[in-house]
Amino acid sequence: MDEERVRQFEEEQKKINKAQVKFRRASADVAGAFMNMWRATKQPSAIPAKYKELAQLAIVLVQHCRPCVKLHVKICVQTGCSRAEIMDAANIALAMGGGAVYEYIGYLIEALDVYLPEERRQGAV
Repeated sequence: MDEERVRQFEEEQKKINKAQVKFRRASADVAGAFMNMWRATKQPSAIPAKYKELAQLAIVLVQHCRPCVKLHVKICVQTGCSRAEIMDAANIALAMGGGAVYEYIGYLIEALDVYLPEERRQGAV
């Protein structure tokens, strides 16, 4: 794993997290309600965690959220997703979201190269 790139991704996420804390303080009721809903989607259910994460990855690609793409690639890897599964989710997002998603797949590949570097060396995408 490229430790410098991981550090850069983590620093970017820390900045976002700090700003979100400020928002939660300023809009406690709305932010709290949203976070409760979000946490509920993370609870065990009929859909296994890795498939929930793949769905979330496809959605953030369609929504064009660069830091979200990196974060959800990381979470997909942590929940046991393979590079092929992550690429399938990207393909679904591209089919549903079109050309703008194609541009954001670059961020996905960048994150995959950081979080699954051994597969990159084996000649995978």
